[in-house]
Amino acid sequence: MRGIRGVAGAGVAAVSALALAACGPLGSSASDDKPGDSVGDKAAPTAAQTAKGLSGAAHAITALDLVKKTAAGVHSAKVDSTITMGTVMSMSNEGALDWADGLVGDMTITYTGGTVADSLRQAGASTTMAARYLPDAYYVNLGSALAAQAGGKHWVKYTYADLGKFTGSSGSYLKDTIQNNNPVKSVDAVLASPDIKNVGTENVRGIMATHYTGTIDVAAMTGKSLPNLSAADQAQLKDLLAKSGISTETVDLWVSGANLPVEAVVTASTKTGPMKTTTYYSDFGAPVSVKAPALSDTVNVSDLINQ
Repeated sequence: MRGIRGVAGAGVAAVSALALAACGPLGSSASDDKPGDSVGDKAAPTAAQTAKGLSGAAHAITALDLVKKTAAGVHSAKVDSTITMGTVMSMSNEGALDWADGLVGDMTITYTGGTVADSLRQAGASTTMAARYLPDAYYVNLGSALAAQAGGKHWVKYTYADLGKFTGSSGSYLKDTIQNNNPVKSVDAVLASPDIKNVGTENVRGIMATHYTGTIDVAAMTGKSLPNLSAADQAQLKDLLAKSGISTETVDLWVSGANLPVEAVVTASTKTGPMKTTTYYSDFGAPVSVKAPALSDTVNVSDLINQ
């Protein structure tokens, strides 16, 4: 069971990294936004055209407001990202996400370094796993090599309440941060910055995109970014941020001529070293269909830990 514990712990570490990386990119709620321009609407004005005549921060804010509405309207995309957190972990994620009603997605996660990857290798487990995000829980495939130790079951189910217990956070905090981790929130993060600015046009994987950047005070954003959290949960989140050493984050966002984010980068300093999340978005509007693994092939992480 020691090997299974290692894999179960890797899933917890992955979600913790995702939640910490998402602390900054959560701005005001997008629930009041109306669907924006269609990806295929060639007549839609670009963000730059919408902000014509303005300058400085006013230009950037006006342009990004249009980007936010457009991203909220298409609500799905293919995603390719990397996350590094000091000496703890480095990982890559690839798959598709839909954020129409919370976050659902089908991803492949690969641990490429850090203590988490080392633990997996020592446990004889694969460092590449399939993962599924659903409104009520997060699922990770154990892989056939360790299924024999888990009664033949391949998938581990992590409810947000369980994850809260194992990470020292609240389940509601983790659910809110993970379920709101999407391109709309990346736009919100830049909009929340007091020093928001347009730094020019750059090539992102063959697409000419406008680069926006800004820095945010993460602790100050807590109440605004997660309004549904109780006062106790918000205090716990601020304590988590303090313990991790994260005080500010720099957010960089690249936007295409179709008014959609194509790259988002979040950087910060932590007590274990630099944290950086880089996410590329493509194929906006692509259908995403995700189901929970078969119950007969799934074990709850709490059962594994208790064993």
